[in-house]
Parts: sequence; C-alpha cells; structure tokens
Amino acid sequence: MAVEMSINASHKPNIQHWLAVLFMATCVTFAFWLTPHATWFEHIGSPQFENVVPRQFGDWVEVTDVVGSAIVDPEQQDALNNLYTQIVGRTYLHKPSGRQVMLSVAYGDNQTFSKQLHRPESCYSSQGFTIDNLHEEELKTSSFPISVRRMTASRSSTLEQVTYFIRIGDKVISGPPSALNYARMGMGLKGYIADGLLFRVSEVSDDAKLSNQLNDQFINDLLKEISPVQQAILIGPSL
Repeated sequence: MAVEMSINASHKPNIQHWLAVLFMATCVTFAFWLTPHATWFEHIGSPQFENVVPRQFGDWVEVTDVVGSAIVDPEQQDALNNLYTQIVGRTYLHKPSGRQVMLSVAYGDNQTFSKQLHRPESCYSSQGFTIDNLHEEELKTSSFPISVRRMTASRSSTLEQVTYFIRIGDKVISGPPSALNYARMGMGLKGYIADGLLFRVSEVSDDAKLSNQLNDQFINDLLKEISPVQQAILIGPSL
C-alpha cells in the first residue's frame, strides 16, 4: 500500500506539468492565430496617393502659386515622417467660383498604437489654432453616405473651415478617438494589419455654411472622377 501511494504521488506532479505545458502551447497557438499577418495596404493594391488623387478633375485644377495659405500639417515634419508613410498636400482652384480648397491626405500603412492617425482638431490646437463648432455630419456620396467631421479653426484674423474623414481598414469611422482602436482591432480579427487614411479639405473663409458646401462638392466631384477601385481606397468598399 505504501509503495502504491508513493507511485501515485510521483505521477501527480508529472500530470500537472504536462497540463501546464499543454495550456501554454494552446495559448501560444491561440495568440498566433489572433495575430494578423497580412496588411490591408497590400490587400488594396499598395496604393500611391499622389496618383490616386488627380491634379485636375471636373471644375477643379491644382494651383501651385499659392500665397499665404492657411493650411497646416498635422504635426511638424519630423513627427509626420514617423506617423505617416505618404502625405499629399495640394490646393485646388474651383474654376466657376474662383475659390480655393486645400487638400491634405495623410496615410499610414500600419496602424499600430504608436503610429495611429492624429485627428486634425488636436493637431490644429497644438499649433495655436482655436477650434470651434466641432461636430459630425453625414455626407452623401455617389457610392454611400460617409461620416465626416467639421470644425472652424481660427488663429489671429484667419478662419479656416475644415471637413475631414478617417478611414481605418475597410471603412470610414465615426465617433470618439476610441473608435480608431475598435476599428483597428476589428481589422485584426479579420486577419489584417489595418492601414489608416486622414482625408482633409478646407477653405479660408468666415462663412462656414458656404465652405462646407464647397468642401462637400470637392469630395463628391473627386469620387465621381476616380474609379470604383480608387473610391474604395479612399472611403472603403461599398457594403
């Protein structure tokens, strides 16, 4: 009896040891399965945004001799290079009205925590602008409605009327900053490392209503000009 008890006791630690090993192996396998290994950037064809956004379309044409533009970068240049893999900044003339709209496209092909897109309201504020009337609206496009955010950025006597949207992975997101994290994690569950796109248009004007209309017209005219594949690159695929 004493011998039998001794044998049972010697086997018990071994069973616990192998159960612990099995548990750890299962956790490692599960973690590997949950970790995305494909990038959404490659999935959508590794787009180059200098080519996606045309320099002339419809009633719009790029102007290069802009003086006194109030457009601001999301961060200083060194920080920009760390955050974004592609940046497109242009000014377009609306030929029928003579008004100008400023465009900024900031793109990051890997939306990790340290490289997540920065929202314009925080970037403008850090450069001395006062932010007013920040709110969210639904913009109707030829493809499907997208959520945009609007704000008025002021510094000294300059007022800039800003409209922007953010795409994370396969859709334009809305809501608070935490929405970026949820969208990024959602893409991870689909097996993809999410990319991120900040698309911002603005006009220097003290009339927010008229500027918002012009900004919306620019976005709609651009989406109508480009192909469905290029539309999906900017605003995600139609669901």
